[in-house]
Amino acid sequence: MTEILYYEYPMVVSCTAKVVSCTAKDGAYLVALDRTPIFPEGGGQLPDRGSIVSGAGTAEITDCHTVGGEILHTCSAPFTPGEAVTVNLDVPRRLDHAEQHTGEHVLSGLASKLFGAVNVGFHMAEDYCTIDLDIELAPEQLVELELAANRAVRADLPVHTEVTDGDDASSRRLRKRAEKAQGEVRIVYIDNGKVDSCTCCGTHLPHTGMVGAIRITDSQHYKGGTRLWFACGGRASSASVREHAALTALARQYSTSREELPNAIRKQMDELTAAKAELKAKSALLAAGTAAALVENAVKAGSVLITCEKLAGMNANDLKLVCDRLAESAKEPFAALVFAENREGGTDYRMACSQGVKLSMKELCAAVNAAVNGKGGGSPLFAQGKTSRGVDAQTVDMLKSYMIKAIEG
Repeated sequence: MTEILYYEYPMVVSCTAKVVSCTAKDGAYLVALDRTPIFPEGGGQLPDRGSIVSGAGTAEITDCHTVGGEILHTCSAPFTPGEAVTVNLDVPRRLDHAEQHTGEHVLSGLASKLFGAVNVGFHMAEDYCTIDLDIELAPEQLVELELAANRAVRADLPVHTEVTDGDDASSRRLRKRAEKAQGEVRIVYIDNGKVDSCTCCGTHLPHTGMVGAIRITDSQHYKGGTRLWFACGGRASSASVREHAALTALARQYSTSREELPNAIRKQMDELTAAKAELKAKSALLAAGTAAALVENAVKAGSVLITCEKLAGMNANDLKLVCDRLAESAKEPFAALVFAENREGGTDYRMACSQGVKLSMKELCAAVNAAVNGKGGGSPLFAQGKTSRGVDAQTVDMLKSYMIKAIEG
């Protein structure tokens, strides 16, 4: 049975130990020790890292898990069972994890006390942490929760742990308990339960003040509840620096202050909405005029008006408007193939015809794809595609001849 030292505080940053076993697996080595300060992954918390040093050299501890009640350290080099070693803890990583986990208890405990929200999930990753709550919280409730959490941090409240058994734990009033826990059960209290009380196997700080700060960095509705992204301690400081830099850069782009940035963005959005409405109206007028000109200059193949043109200054959306306008206004059977202006990204094309035209636009699109090495498709009445190269006047004339022959057939 491994003697665990990772729950002690001040934290044990180094200890001597004896190698119990060493097994090779997937290019690494699983090492069991008779004592360790390395926390194995569990309770939503990431594992510690560190190193093991012997007379033969040093091996990095890259992972740590509990398997069958035994703590196994994933190492970069092997050790001999029975040899004496020194185990060193990666202290900054442990402190980061303890900051996040203690902050999670503060947030979850206060979410329960303020709003009756139940924590149904907690995940700690290398660069973010999340809490899943069973109810939806409004933006103003999230502000209230964050402010309350940081008041608890500033109050430097005590965090203590009690170890008991499952029967005793089940008789206590706890925010959350491990229902299936057997043997020893660890209960974490913050301010003697006034902020939180919860069974937990993770590592924590002895006072909330050591968390430094708690930031709710994002939230979303999730499975009928709320998922919170949060950062504590050093992660909270880094998040604040990044957000401040981003807001400052954005404010300078708008030639305003950070406080006035929302108003500046809102003003620009209003102007953009008005510009889009004006552009849409002008594009509709341009499409109507272009469609009328195409009909006027079309040639006839039997009873069908044929047009095949390259339209200067137009993009893919303009082609759609022109074809839609032709379909709405044509008084005679028609078949139209129109190309947009050549652009750096390629050339768009669209085609349309009225009901009863012999040439299917799906077939015409296949022919155009072959002629210009493009990609596209559609239905008998509408089709579209794009080629990565430019389309010249000679190609347009060739396709126009193809349309006339296919319809006159």
